[in-house]
Amino acid sequence: MAKTTWKYTLREIIIVIIGISIAFSMNKCAENAKDNNLKQQYLINLKSDVEADKIQLRKNIEAINNKLNACANIIPLLNSGKKQDMRLMQDVFTVLEYKNFSPKNITYKTLINSGDLKLIEDFELKTAIQQHYSNYEELQDAYVRHLSIIQDYLGNYLVNNADYDQIQNGNSPFLDEIKLKNIVRALLTTFDDKKDASQIGMESCDSLIKVINSALD
Repeated sequence: MAKTTWKYTLREIIIVIIGISIAFSMNKCAENAKDNNLKQQYLINLKSDVEADKIQLRKNIEAINNKLNACANIIPLLNSGKKQDMRLMQDVFTVLEYKNFSPKNITYKTLINSGDLKLIEDFELKTAIQQHYSNYEELQDAYVRHLSIIQDYLGNYLVNNADYDQIQNGNSPFLDEIKLKNIVRALLTTFDDKKDASQIGMESCDSLIKVINSALD
């Protein structure tokens, strides 16, 4: 009788252990499936963000090219004695207009702040994501340097070194054309840096999109 009870008890223990193991495995599979779905959604959203950033950077490069053309029109006219018209003012204000770059990084910040970056186990993919957003920091440094010249020099000049009443008399409103020419020449360097940084940013977008596409396939 004792032997029968012992066998019965052992069988019940084994059944319980098997049941717990099955339940644990099913729960683990469900968690893995949930984590995989979450990772996939992160990657889809991340790709969408980067594609939008690329479009913004492409538009910025087009705007920079227009401003470089405006600078090329401005420099030969200033302090040259050549006749000026309203196109000069239009070009100056074209150069003054600032194009910012605001990356769509909500998905990336959520990945970092939530700790969900650990869901991305692919080392190449994880490295590509982190490198891409590190590249953005360098890109935005070039934008900040350009903005500083716009605000501190060109903006200040247009407030303190221009007499806009002269326009009514058909004259240039710019009181110190040599100073303005020097400012525009300084801006050429920051426009070139900003354009180069934007181009590198677009290439970084292309590279990350390619890696994400491989992970989503």
